[in-house]
Order: sequence, then C-alpha cells, then structure tokens
Amino acid sequence: MKFLLLLPLLVIVGCSTSSTKQVAGPSTGSIEEFSWVENADFNAVPEVNFNSRNDSFQGEIAKVDSLSSESLARVPEPKLEKVDQSADILVQGITHCYRRNFEEGKKIFQDNLRKYKSHPGYWNMLGTCYYLQGKMRSALLYYNKSRGLKKDYAPPVNNLGVIYQYNGLEQKALSAYKRASEVGSFSMTPMFNMGQLYLKYHLTSDAKIIFSRLVKRNATDVDALNGLATSYLMEGNAKAAVSLFSRLTSVHYSKPQIGINFSLALADLGRTKDAQTILSSINTAELGAYAPYYSKVLTKLSGAGK
Repeated sequence: MKFLLLLPLLVIVGCSTSSTKQVAGPSTGSIEEFSWVENADFNAVPEVNFNSRNDSFQGEIAKVDSLSSESLARVPEPKLEKVDQSADILVQGITHCYRRNFEEGKKIFQDNLRKYKSHPGYWNMLGTCYYLQGKMRSALLYYNKSRGLKKDYAPPVNNLGVIYQYNGLEQKALSAYKRASEVGSFSMTPMFNMGQLYLKYHLTSDAKIIFSRLVKRNATDVDALNGLATSYLMEGNAKAAVSLFSRLTSVHYSKPQIGINFSLALADLGRTKDAQTILSSINTAELGAYAPYYSKVLTKLSGAGK
C-alpha cells in the first residue's frame, strides 16, 4: 500500500550577506515596492542594534500542501518560523502579515525603516511578509538584503532555500538548508526542512537522523515525531512508527497529515479495528488534497475488515 508523507517543511523570519545565487532578479513590480523608501529615510536616526542572541525561533506550519510527483511522497509548503522578541515592534509587523493583514504589517515596517535599516532581522521579516503574500521576487530581494547585512545569518539562508524549493530547485534548497543549520545550530527549522526533502526522495536513513535529533531536543515536537514515525513507516517498520505515533494525542490524530499514516501503520500490524478508529477520527473537512490518499487507506481497511 502506498502512503504519503504528510509533513511540513520550513521559511525563517530573522536576519545576514549574500553570495547565494538568485533564482530570479527583481521585477519592475518589486522595484516599485521600494517606492516608500525616500532619501530622507536615510538621514541620521538612532538605530536599534542587532544582537543575534536575542533571536529565538518558534515554528508555524503553513496550511497549504502540495502533492509530490514522487510516488509516495507529499510534502507541504516549507514551514515559516517567527523571530520571537516579545513586544518587539517588528514582531507586531510580522504578526499582521501572518494574519494576512498585509497593509497593516507593511505600514509598521515602513514607519520603522529609519530605525532598523541596518538591522538584518528587519529585512528578513519584511521578506517573509512578502513571501506570505505570494510575492516571491520581492521576498528574494529582501532576504538577500538581510544576508548582505550579516553574512551567514541562518534565517535568510534558510528562507532562500525555501525560495529555491518554491522554484523547483531542490538541490539548491537542500544546500541552503544545510548551510543554515551549520551557522544557526540553535534553529531547528532548517533541519526540519532537510528532513522533509530527504523523506520526499525516500532517503529515510538521513531523514531519521534529522528527526531523531529534533525529537531529542524536544520530545514533544509534534512535527518531528510525525516525521520520525513516517520515516519508519516508509522503511516498513510499522511497529516503530506506531510507537512514535502513540506518543501523540487524539487532537493530533484528527489531522490528516498524522492520522492517515498512523492508521496505515496500525493496519500493517494487523490492528484493523484500531486503524479504523483512528481513521474515523480524522477531520474529513480538512482533507483537501489528502482526500485521494485517505480514500485509498479507507479502501484498504474496508477490505481488511471483511
């Protein structure tokens, strides 16, 4: 029975110089988006200093998924990661963008340009605001601006990887994720993105290493547990997969990206009734592109129950 990977990949909202090749140059439209930047904005104004130690990261998984063209795999959009700086004005701006209040968010960034024009986090978060809006060329421009201010800063390096992946340049994306994980060892986002790509191409041994490290760092990380369980399921080790899935709760099982594979793992162990129980708990209103996969597993369980 073929099954899908149902896990999210990751973009970071943070700050860094760019020798990275661009996937596309800025369009006329993206240049026009600088129209609010005026010469007066560069007059002397006390700036906010950047301190990378103040940056921490909290993951937020994109809800939109895309079917992979590679047999078993379906990997959602890269996960976006926020810089958490409590009441920081930039966090207020990016929060608006996550809520799709783009004009309000961008106004905050515009109003604070003079204070933050040398702050890599500012440009990285602005890039993510444009990414969330679907304006990839502008996002690319601002991520590279961020890298131009601080070489090898993990968030924009990772985010450039997401742009590469968006454009189908997955080898470049993987290289960016690797680099981001090397220079930003405190961030779990690039590692997670690497694990997702490994799973997509059935490199389960590499994926297990990544997800095992993430679970070791945070034993309650739902995404990492799901990734590790799916890695074992792909290898045919349903017992190990069930053991990991069992560490989650019914709230998680209702999500298609977790419940379907858990159900399939239980079925592979001959636990048909348990598998049917899990499958019936899935919120079918949220199936979306998971619907064909759900139907296949449902058919498998219906046949097993006869």
